[in-house]
Order: sequence, then structure tokens, then C-alpha cells
Amino acid sequence: MGNFMKKIILLGLVSILGGCSVAPIQLPNNVSTISASSAGDTYIDKIDYSFNSTGTSFSKLKLCAAENFQNDDIVLHDQAGSFIGAYTGRYYENNNTQVHQGKSVFKYLDENEKTFIANGNVKTKGQQAGLITDFVKYDVKVALKENKVQFVMSNILRAQQNTGTSSNNGFRQVGTWAGARAPGVIEALDGVAHKYQNCILAN
Repeated sequence: MGNFMKKIILLGLVSILGGCSVAPIQLPNNVSTISASSAGDTYIDKIDYSFNSTGTSFSKLKLCAAENFQNDDIVLHDQAGSFIGAYTGRYYENNNTQVHQGKSVFKYLDENEKTFIANGNVKTKGQQAGLITDFVKYDVKVALKENKVQFVMSNILRAQQNTGTSSNNGFRQVGTWAGARAPGVIEALDGVAHKYQNCILAN
């Protein structure tokens, strides 16, 4: 069995095991969760990155959003249906892909209320020994209220980039139990939020 095939099989096993439900992990205080199953499993609902900013204009909030939120096309892969020939011993690989088209960053804009809703996506770092990478989609609501920037991410979904020999089921809610890779998702969103905050606070 070649190294490539071993890696694909291992990816499939990690993907299956990563979906097993266990006790919730400890989450940062700015993360709120929601229960979405009869088993009591919880999922990430919202992440609040609101911060104080004196003298910020709504125009700057929009400009920094355009500069820092990306909503690119996403391509997901799997090798489901691959097999080893019974007589030849050769590995016959299926390369399946699904494309999620990117959209405009801005979904809603109200100049009078100084509020907008944007959407974007980001890629996580390699997790679980570097074998798994996720794409994360999110909505973000930003509003300017006096000297505070209300900045809340919601509708947070993740999808594994390549699920190996398991079928890739696309985007799902982010579970908060061990193995569901919530820390990697939060880290990726933290990076987006910090870039946005730094853009707003820069002179």
C-alpha cells in the first residue's frame, strides 16, 4: 500500500472519529453556543468581537471590511468510491470535487443606522497532526454606536477541505466537543477579527 493511499485512508478515519460526540470543550468567553440536537450537543452560535473606538467613521468600517473580509470560491474534495482492484492490486482513485461559489462581501447596508452585514470565508491551519484543513464560512454584523464598534460573527459553518475516502458532506455547524475542531475555527476567525480591528484602529 502506497504512502498516498495510507494518507487518504487515515484522513477518512480522522474525519469519522472527529464527528463523534463527547463532552464540550472549554471555549473563550466571547463565544456563545446553541443546542441543536436531542443528545444535548452544542454548536458555536456567535462570537462577539465588539470593541471601543473613538472617532471612527462608518466609511472606515466599510473600507476595512472590503479590505479584510474575503468571500472566495471554495473547492472541497474527497476520494469516495476509490478502490483496490481485486485482480490487479492497483489503487483506482476517484477525485470528487464540489465548488461553492464566492459572493459579494456585503449582504446588507444601512447608512442611517450605520450598520452592515457582510459574509466571508477563511481557511484554518492544519489540525490533527496537520492532516486536516477546514474552510470556515461566516456572517458578520458591524454597527457603529457612539464610540463602540459592535462586531459579531454568526452563521459559522465549517467544511473539511479533503475527507479522503469518506464522502465530503460540505458545510456543517461547528460542534463544541473534542475532535470537532472548534479551536481551529475560532483561531481562524480570531485572525480575521484582529485584522479588521487593527485596520479600524490604525491612524
